[in-house]
Amino acid sequence: MSRTFDNNARATLNESIYRQDSTFKLSYFKFHGLAGSARLILATSGAKWESIFPEAGLYYHPCLDWANVEKKDTLFGCLPVLYETTSAGQKIEVPETDAIEHYLAKKFKLYGDDDFDEIKVRAFANSVQSLMTFLLLRVLTVSDTEYKAKMMERFQTETLPPFIGIHERHLEANGRNGHYVGNKLSLADIKLAVALELVVSATGDKFVSKEATPALWAVWETVNAIPSYVEWKKTESFAELEEGSKGLFGK
Repeated sequence: MSRTFDNNARATLNESIYRQDSTFKLSYFKFHGLAGSARLILATSGAKWESIFPEAGLYYHPCLDWANVEKKDTLFGCLPVLYETTSAGQKIEVPETDAIEHYLAKKFKLYGDDDFDEIKVRAFANSVQSLMTFLLLRVLTVSDTEYKAKMMERFQTETLPPFIGIHERHLEANGRNGHYVGNKLSLADIKLAVALELVVSATGDKFVSKEATPALWAVWETVNAIPSYVEWKKTESFAELEEGSKGLFGK
């Protein structure tokens, strides 16, 4: 039987939304993909968390081709899914990439200082997501070599250059301090760091580098210097995700 939201969890979620003493499990496949930003939020926040994986192997569509029993046990038949256990032992389940990122961003205060900051962070994060979606779905995971080459050309000539110009401008306006909004880590910073890893993996230093895009690079350096993230990158779990991503993208 297909599952639906458990409205009994309403009070638990509302009471715990800003508490940071929970433990988390994030279910997704063994590559970065759609879970990259959520995992990075958990890593940079210093949360107690772990990655868990479905029985299917590395290279599966998040809504297709994995164990039917496990699919039926998720709210949307898709991954990622975030499972939270509060300090009181209560359970919270959050499905869908955007909802997970939004929930974690609220919990770990990654939306700035006020509503205006939140609007800016959301706008920047959505813009970054659009770039990532194009690169992931139209280029990196495409098997048709002719179509892949065509989309890569389009990405490098029509999509990436305007993105760089716009985001460099906004980051310069914020003082080129490694953040999109004020001087605090935000969801936008995290999503950009994930996106730049993909861009550099796909294009080398042709478009993004410390010299060519100093404002973008400052964000990447800031995020990658966060101690808890540095420690996570040393783990076997992270190495597995890196290896899976390389296999998925044909590296």
